[in-house]
Amino acid sequence: MTGLLRGPWGVALILANLLSAYVAYGALVTQPQGSWDESTLTGIEFASALLITLGVITFLLALVPVRRQTLNRGWLAPPLIFLVVGVARWAYIVHTYPQGVGG
Repeated sequence: MTGLLRGPWGVALILANLLSAYVAYGALVTQPQGSWDESTLTGIEFASALLITLGVITFLLALVPVRRQTLNRGWLAPPLIFLVVGVARWAYIVHTYPQGVGG
């Protein structure tokens, strides 16, 4: 039974982590031109929020086979890292580019 569960869970978690890595790359590499660049700032905030959501969902998906002991605890690390990266990027953007009086 362990061999049957390991394959599908591993494939699903690898795909979820690859999607999270793609979103994290977009959130981290994109730089606004200034505090007036609202569209880029909104895009970065959206990518950060999506990264946080993906991190939580992937963590919960990884928790099932880890609790069943079909996968080791190392599978919990990437979702937590993506979650922390998403929170840190969002906090950095909000702190560095505060919303103006008119926004």
